[in-house]
Amino acid sequence: MEEIYDKIIKKVSELVEVQSSSVLKIQVSILVRKGLNFMHREDFPEQLIEPTAEHLALKLEELKQKNLGEMGEIKKVVEGDTTYEYGSTTQKSVTDEVFLDLKSQFTHFRKVGTL
Repeated sequence: MEEIYDKIIKKVSELVEVQSSSVLKIQVSILVRKGLNFMHREDFPEQLIEPTAEHLALKLEELKQKNLGEMGEIKKVVEGDTTYEYGSTTQKSVTDEVFLDLKSQFTHFRKVGTL
């Protein structure tokens, strides 16, 4: 499985600048594990390496652009005694969003009727 992780990480690194390789490795392992669970497989199909890396790279770049010069989305504003509350995207939601984006592609490799 490490070989699959390394291929995805290498592809993501080619597409975008990676700030933390350890965080990326965790994101990739979570994403692959979710995909394997969804597909009822023990092997990750080679055909999904590139789409997985591309989706993850796009999401990371989107977050980078969104947070560039911003504190995050405003979640709460109170006028009396002025309160501003900013939200931020967590790493968990990044992998969840990428998984949901890839779910239709994972479906093509899903094994049906297995326990």
